[in-house]
Amino acid sequence: MANSLVSETTGACLASNMKLLRKELSLSQEQLSERSGVPRSTIASLERGEGNPTLQVLMGIAQGLGVAIAELLAQRQPRATLYPKDEHTRMSYPLQCPEIGIPKGFTETLRLTPAQARYLVIEEIVLEGTELIASAAHASGTEEHFFLVEGCCEVEVSGEVFTVSQGDLLRFDGDQKHSYRSAKLGVKARGFAVVVQTPRV
Repeated sequence: MANSLVSETTGACLASNMKLLRKELSLSQEQLSERSGVPRSTIASLERGEGNPTLQVLMGIAQGLGVAIAELLAQRQPRATLYPKDEHTRMSYPLQCPEIGIPKGFTETLRLTPAQARYLVIEEIVLEGTELIASAAHASGTEEHFFLVEGCCEVEVSGEVFTVSQGDLLRFDGDQKHSYRSAKLGVKARGFAVVVQTPRV
């Protein structure tokens, strides 16, 4: 008989994490069983905090949910967490001046989501004059949403330029090269880029 790989406390974390991750992916126990190769009865037992999963069972469930085994067993954060403003990080991007076609240093964006955020990135972007920052394509299936708070911004997505005015929201597939540029000389453009990443499956 295989030995248990999890303690009673870890077993409770496993049960909670399995149910939460499965609901995030809108999977039934039967569907998770098909994806993982683990019997539905075993999944149901583990979600009740019962059973002694083997390494093979944990590997199958982790693969079916698209996460690492460690994420299955980890004690999750509280359902609500406050991140004070001094905990936000800044990301550095090459800054370009389209008029002369060469880089002109770097600019920083304010990343509002914490490092451990699983599928969501929110960044504040501020551009002066006609400054431009370019972004490489994200992974396939990624969605990006850009909401402009003030000014006017031109967003280029795979060669197509969209003029985004204050209060507008632009949504596009993130697996394309894209760039942000302040559209009016001497006018600051400020907005928020929201990147929704595809869960690993």
